[in-house]
Formats: sequence, C-alpha cells, structure tokens
Amino acid sequence: MKAGDERGSLTLLAIFIYFLFSALGLGLVYLSQLHLRTGAYRKSTVLLAYAAENGIKQGFALLAEKAAAAAAPAESDESQIARLRAEIEAGRVGIIGEVLGGEYPFRVEGASGDQAWTAWTEFGAAKLTAADRFFLADFPGTVLSRGRLLGFAPEKAASLDLSLQILAGHVPLAYFPFLLSGGPPPEERDALLQDKNIVLIRPDGTAFPPRPAFMEDEISPDEADLLLKKAARVKFLTPGRLTRAELRGALGLEMVNEPVPEGVYLIQSDLGLGGIFVQGDLDEIVLAVDGEYQAISLRRGEDSWLLKFSPALGRATFASPGGEGPREFDRAPLGIILVNGAIQSLGGGVMGPGGLPTIVTDAAVPCVLRGVSLTIVASDKMTITSHLVQQGVKWIGSIPYLKDSTSQLILYASGRDLVEDQAKTGKVFIDPHAPREIALQASIAAKTSFESEGASKTILLAGGVQTANLALNGSLLKVLPDERLRDPGRAPENAPATTRSLLAVLSLRPLRWRDTP
Repeated sequence: MKAGDERGSLTLLAIFIYFLFSALGLGLVYLSQLHLRTGAYRKSTVLLAYAAENGIKQGFALLAEKAAAAAAPAESDESQIARLRAEIEAGRVGIIGEVLGGEYPFRVEGASGDQAWTAWTEFGAAKLTAADRFFLADFPGTVLSRGRLLGFAPEKAASLDLSLQILAGHVPLAYFPFLLSGGPPPEERDALLQDKNIVLIRPDGTAFPPRPAFMEDEISPDEADLLLKKAARVKFLTPGRLTRAELRGALGLEMVNEPVPEGVYLIQSDLGLGGIFVQGDLDEIVLAVDGEYQAISLRRGEDSWLLKFSPALGRATFASPGGEGPREFDRAPLGIILVNGAIQSLGGGVMGPGGLPTIVTDAAVPCVLRGVSLTIVASDKMTITSHLVQQGVKWIGSIPYLKDSTSQLILYASGRDLVEDQAKTGKVFIDPHAPREIALQASIAAKTSFESEGASKTILLAGGVQTANLALNGSLLKVLPDERLRDPGRAPENAPATTRSLLAVLSLRPLRWRDTP
C-alpha cells in the first residue's frame, strides 16, 4: 500500500470518529434538555398537586369553622323546624347555608407565589333519621378544588368526600358532651372555657374539637314525666302528669287518690313488663353483670330487691324481701328505673357470694351488660360511689372507646317529685369516698348541679354531662364524647331532651380524599 493511501484512510477514520463523538455529544445535550424539561414538568405537576391540596385544606377549614360555630345549640321555633324537615325530605340542600351561616355553596380562592387555587363545597340530599321529637339529617358532601400555576396551562383537580350531620327538634341531652343550662352569665361562661380542670377530648375522625354548649333554659322536669309514663306502659305522649290513681293502677294497686306506699315496684301489664318504680329513698343501687344477665340490686335498710334480666334470652327474674322466691318472666323489662326520692349510693360491682351484687371500688369492672340500655332517674339527688363501666368497651391506654360498646347508661336527677308537683334537689354527686380516679361511661343530666365532693379526683366521663351548675372542687373532669351518636341508628333511648326546639351541627367528618387527573 502506498503512503498516500494510508494518509487518506486515517483522514476518513478521524472524520468518522469526529462525527461519532459529535453525535454522542448532541445526543447528550438533547437528553439533558429533555431531562430538564421532564424535571420542570414533574416539578410543575407536584406544585399543581400542592395547589389543589391547598384548595382542599382551605375549603375544608372554612367549612369546619362554620360547623364548629353551629355546633353550639341555637333555639328555633317549631315552625322553622317543620319547614327544615320538609325541605330535607324534598331533597333540598339550601338549608345548609341557613344552618352554617353564609351563602351556599361555599367558595374560597387563594394564592401563594405562583400557585393559585379555587375550592367550593357541594352537598347531596340528606339521609333523614326521624324520632318522635327530633331528627338527624346526614348530608353527604364534597369539597372540590382546582389548582393552577402561573404560566402553566394544565390544572389539577382534587376532592374530599365528607359527612355533615345536623340535629333539630327536642334533642336528647346525651348528644351534648358538655352542656350548661339556665343561662350562666357571660363571665362564668368565659371562666369555664378557660378552666384547665375541664378537658373535652377530641374523638377520632372529627373535624373540630368538642366545645362547651350553653342554653338559656333549664332542663325540663317534664322529661321525667314522659319516662314515668313509658315505664308505666301508658300513652307517654299524652299531656299532663300521671295522677295518684293512674300511677297506683299501673303499679297494680287500688286506684284511689292516696299516696303510693313506699316500696319497689316492677311494673307489669298486658303489654309486658315495664320499668321499675321506687317510692321513697334508696340506700343503694348496684349494677353488675351475671353471665348473660344484667343484675340490678336495690337496697333500703335491711331490705333488698334484685332484678335480673337478659334481652338476648328474653327472660327476667325479680326477687323481693320476704318473698317465697324470685318471680320469673319470659320477657325482659324496660331498662328504666325511676326513684321518687334520693339514691344515696350508685355504683358498679360484681356478684357476691350471697347472690347479690356488691360494689367494687378498686377496679373498673364492667357492670352494664352488653346490649343493655339503662336509664336511672332520681327525683331528688343521686350519689355516685364507684365506677360505672359498660361491657365490651376497648381501652387504649387510659382512654375508653365506646364505639365498641352496644350498651347505654343514662343518669338523670330530675329535681322534681315524680308524682306530686314539688321541687327536689336535682343534683348528681361524686361521693368523697369514691375512687380517686373514677371511670364513668354514661350521660349524666342533673337539673341543678353536678358536683364532686371531698378530695380532688380525676373523673373520666365517656359520654357527657348536662346540668345548670358545675362544682368540681379541684377535681379534673375529662369528657370523651360518645362517638356512637354519630351513627344515625344509635340515637339515645329514654334520655331527657332539650326544653325547646333547637338546631345544631352534630359532626363534620372527612371520609375520602381523591385526586383527579
């Protein structure tokens, strides 16, 4: 091969290598530009998602603020409640603006840097759960949001499904975890709101923490009349109080205008077993679980009465002092105990060796049987001496979760004689000898006041307290609302209700977040 040919081959090889490296360089430049563009697009997409998320957060925060303000009960006349119910039954949602305040649908816009968003709220027709004197409307809703960036054409959408529950009518007091009635002056309200000895625990899944509620009117004594009529198996919606003769007839006594003799009566009629009526004071009521039976002992002096019943088995026994033996029934009674007097001691315990429940103070033993609903009324005062715990409640740390329970316990000091129209004490006390840390899983309503006596205690109340005055005397009151009441099918049974029709938000709950391309 000649020397000139070798030089020509080397030139061609150099040119080829030059073009090869040039192509690789240009390719790398192109890939880097593509990577930068992809990175910028991804960054913009992430910023878009943030913008849409900000819209959801701001829209839900606005809704939660309005719902929290409307959670305080507002008095409403019967005609307004009837109109609202008719609109809900017709599938209209415009009342949401009326209840929460503001122009519906709620809309909010915001921006931060080069991000901007628009959010709005939509609601669908409510599921209505109606009782005799109130209703609960559960509105399914959605907070929708669209996020955008300056100089970037695409938008990002997101949504949050939620539930808004509204109460209206003569609402059972058990729905309110902390309610003071009778119009405490503003300075007392402010002091209560700042009181560090009152702690309202926020249940899981709620949009805003529970707040103290205030009513101008006191708790109505007429509610005990309705409970008495129901326990006596008479038409409990008829107006007026039971006369002496009517009550005596329901108790199986001669229908004359004479006072009811002191004693404990299990009400029976052709309709079945009613509740228990007690004329006079009781020294003690003890609740206990005995296998598949709820046991309730009532004691006055040396005399004791024992009621045991099982809703699941549909059976009951009732033993009286001096009797030949317990009477047996093939049905369960109503879980209503009305004491026309004072209850000196009320607590939970276990079955003792003598076949009667005995109070336990050193442990929070379950004393309300799973599936049992109990309402205990005292016309005078009621003193709690031990734990009152429902069966089947899960404890996480020191916090009980009633959502696992199928029981209910309502305590009510009515402050008025159940037969004669006479004022009584109407107070619920925590006994000075009660456990220093006492667990109460109940809704407690007291006409006059709820008080803790003796040395300071820690009162863990899973349920609520509704009264006119509060005297903790240094005790710490921790209230965990009954989260089961957010379920429309778990309305309180046989509970005292508000004196007037009112309107209030029960809950606002976020349910599901969704991103939309």
